[in-house]
Amino acid sequence: MPEDNGWSETRRTLNELSTIGLFLLALLVVLHAAATMVVPMVAAIIVGSVIAHVGDRGQRIGISPMVAGLALTAVLGLGMFLLIEAIAEPISTLVERLPQVLPRLAVAVGDLLTPFTTLQARLTGGTIGPNGGVASLEKMLGSLDLGLVASFLGGLTPAFGEFLIFLATLVFYVAGRAQLRRQSILAFVGRDERLAAIRIFNATEASLTHYFGTTSVIYAGVGLTTGLIAFVAGFPAPVLWGLFAFAMSFVPFLGPAVVLLAIASGGLVLDYGLFSVLWPVGAFMLVHLVCENAVIPAVLGRRFEINPFLVFVSIIFWTWMWGAFGAVLAVPLLLIARTIRSEFKVDNRAPLPS
Repeated sequence: MPEDNGWSETRRTLNELSTIGLFLLALLVVLHAAATMVVPMVAAIIVGSVIAHVGDRGQRIGISPMVAGLALTAVLGLGMFLLIEAIAEPISTLVERLPQVLPRLAVAVGDLLTPFTTLQARLTGGTIGPNGGVASLEKMLGSLDLGLVASFLGGLTPAFGEFLIFLATLVFYVAGRAQLRRQSILAFVGRDERLAAIRIFNATEASLTHYFGTTSVIYAGVGLTTGLIAFVAGFPAPVLWGLFAFAMSFVPFLGPAVVLLAIASGGLVLDYGLFSVLWPVGAFMLVHLVCENAVIPAVLGRRFEINPFLVFVSIIFWTWMWGAFGAVLAVPLLLIARTIRSEFKVDNRAPLPS
């Protein structure tokens, strides 16, 4: 009998795990299939949490949190509309020019690869033609999946319908956030569970606000510096280059790579020579490295330190799930998960509001 009870308990546990696994798989399928609606709504909830948290500070100067939140929502909606209008054309132009720019990039830096190609030929006992460096780079670039790059860049210009869903969700969430939060907390029965829910709400909103507020200021500096680089390099519309760099900085790894490719293509289009391609790319790379490895860790500190491997995996996963906007939401979603996890540790619990 004890063995039968042990087997029954094991079977019950396996059934529960199987049910949870099937539920998670079904949830992922639904999220992937309904990405057109889910992505703008998730983005609106994340942004709305930040706006509402900032709006709560309006009580200190006698402004209703709802009024402050809706005013910030209107300002943010207008700013996002102008930003999308500003960067949509450069992104579309970059997507259209990728097939023409990459061969020119191969020719421009082919001389740099000639010593390495010669060394490879000597080690392997082969021969090399007069344009071996160019041929090697053209072969490497030809193996790139330009469709994937184009789809990622094209996905950064949202459809008008998705933008409306985002704005509508943002407005209604900010307006009804207090009631929704109160009902969510009261849905828990025990006192400890309700206190834990309050802590999670407070910690999540505070973390998102601190993260986005700090990174927005830092990335604004990156955008300003990029605009100056574009101006000195003689690129047209340096303000748009700055806005483009500011927006793409919120996508770790992929965003700066896209900006580097855009700057390189801009130098090739101007056709000022190899130096006009290399120095703006090097300058932006230096700015980005200093920002990501020195400024952000020094300002945000260990509180927001996330393993780069987890960030990379999160970006890959959410890009596969939701496309380009999944890459944008990857870090905020990872930050939310990390904050919730830390709240279950007694030593790291945030204090309740007085």
